[in-house]
Amino acid sequence: MTGPTTSAGSRVRRTLVFLVVVWSIGAAFLALEASMTQLSWMGSSKSLPANVVLPRQSKAAYEHCQELVKGLPPPVQDANISRWARYFAWRLGYVLGSGDASLGSGVANRSEAEDALRQSLPVTTELGIPALALPQHGRSAYAMREFTVFLEEDTSCVAAALQFRYSPRHAALYKFGAAAGYAGVYRRLAPQLNDVLAPELRLYGSAAGIPENLYTPLLVRPAGGSGANEGQVVQSVFDRIDAYIKSAY
Repeated sequence: MTGPTTSAGSRVRRTLVFLVVVWSIGAAFLALEASMTQLSWMGSSKSLPANVVLPRQSKAAYEHCQELVKGLPPPVQDANISRWARYFAWRLGYVLGSGDASLGSGVANRSEAEDALRQSLPVTTELGIPALALPQHGRSAYAMREFTVFLEEDTSCVAAALQFRYSPRHAALYKFGAAAGYAGVYRRLAPQLNDVLAPELRLYGSAAGIPENLYTPLLVRPAGGSGANEGQVVQSVFDRIDAYIKSAY
């Protein structure tokens, strides 16, 4: 007679753990982000071309992800998880983008960035999608380009799984979150850079249904001055985007 009750209790505990983790998956980056405004950008390039052409997923990558999603275990059947899945998709993308940008900029080493991503495992497990993973990088000068290719190729098939399990908008929110998280790190570190993933932000933001005025400040240098002020301006942008997605979904 205790079987159904025990199962229900386990489900509740899993959901509670799931929600707690979702609200804290970015916590590992708080200390990193707090120190970002104290660092100087060491790269020689101060601008990126505005007419960057977005990469397209290759046929091989598409076919690989289609096969992978067919073999995924079924997601947990829970109304709370389904209700918040879009918000979770955005947050997972944000953690991925922030993690890779922190790695590429030298704010974090690979072990630290991977540890932060591992915090999202309860989230991806409950959603029934693959775990987050960082791209493999070659030369640091190409880190940004490599991230955009990684995102479009969907190497870990996270976006494909979100689309398969939920909807194309879930996949777009994940990619938008990744682009926004990545751009946010560099907006704090190197506000003089132009067009940090601007094409990706516009494309994925539009597909995700995010009003353009919410993320436009990420496309240009913050108007908050320098140092800590710029970090505060960027954080306020994320707060508004986060609040919009939370309220809309």
